[in-house]
Amino acid sequence: MNFYYIFIILFIFTYFLNFFLIKNNLLLDSKKISIHKKFVQDRDKVSYVGGLLILVSCIFFWNENNFSFKVFLIFIFILGLLSDLGLLESPTKRFFLQSIVIVSFLFFFDIKISSIRIEFLDYLIQHKVINLFFTTFCILIVINGSNFMDGVNTLVAGYFMLILLSLLFIFFNNSTILLNYNLIIITIISLLVVFIFNIFGKIYLGDNGAYLIAFIVSIILIDASKNNILISPYYVVNLLWYPAFENFFSIIRKIIQKKSPMSPDNHHLHQLLFSYFNKNRNFNKIFVNSFTACVINSFNLIIFAFATMYYSNTKIQILIILTSIFFYNLFYFILKKEIYN
Repeated sequence: MNFYYIFIILFIFTYFLNFFLIKNNLLLDSKKISIHKKFVQDRDKVSYVGGLLILVSCIFFWNENNFSFKVFLIFIFILGLLSDLGLLESPTKRFFLQSIVIVSFLFFFDIKISSIRIEFLDYLIQHKVINLFFTTFCILIVINGSNFMDGVNTLVAGYFMLILLSLLFIFFNNSTILLNYNLIIITIISLLVVFIFNIFGKIYLGDNGAYLIAFIVSIILIDASKNNILISPYYVVNLLWYPAFENFFSIIRKIIQKKSPMSPDNHHLHQLLFSYFNKNRNFNKIFVNSFTACVINSFNLIIFAFATMYYSNTKIQILIILTSIFFYNLFYFILKKEIYN
């Protein structure tokens, strides 16, 4: 089917499904469940339809006959959905169930991170059990980091679209690169629909969407790195650096503050940036919400541009990662000082 028609179908599907959910008070954002979204939103009725849209697009429009893969997508979606509905509130239980699903998936499909290009670590991950747990850990970091990111409109959808567009740029400029082109295009189309609705605060990805898109993109990137020796594994790290570092930084920050690493708070970079912009009360809150995501993703676009140009060069990729972390910390502490002092 033509990709343009898929976009139209998904757009219409999302519009009517969102209307149905809101009218019947189903799968809606609530203050009890969504502490971080309440921080930046005034709307009472916004549905978590984003994840369902991505799931439907992969099940019905990804033309590969891979039933088992789609079943695992449903499992990941259900875990996020249970969290959105308040039926899986314990972060420890969520982490445990995520781990079980991911370990099962990796074992079933024999998907693994094949190289880190550090001799000692490469030797370790050749051991199947070590590799299984290492790859699971990496995916968990991205999934939960993406959930931390999902606090302002379009941040997650825009971020993962940029990742997939970076991959496509390499694909179209190097005929030897092997990628799952159809899955990438379908995912971009579904993210674009989410982006359009989300920019106006009409729908949310929810935990179901954040988990699902992070999982899909993680698998696409692991597969791309495994099948293409030209792609440095640190190019993949660069593409996923923001959710990964968000996760690590959040955990370290909470430990220093003597809080539970799993407890939610309003001190993520996007929340500080929102607070800074929101000082000007003349701006509409939803505008500030989406503008915050635009600023952060513009920063990530610059990072991705350099990472894409040097996707084979491990040394430059590592330099880009270190530079990104430096500027993240610089912006974070400047914003914190501006807001709280």
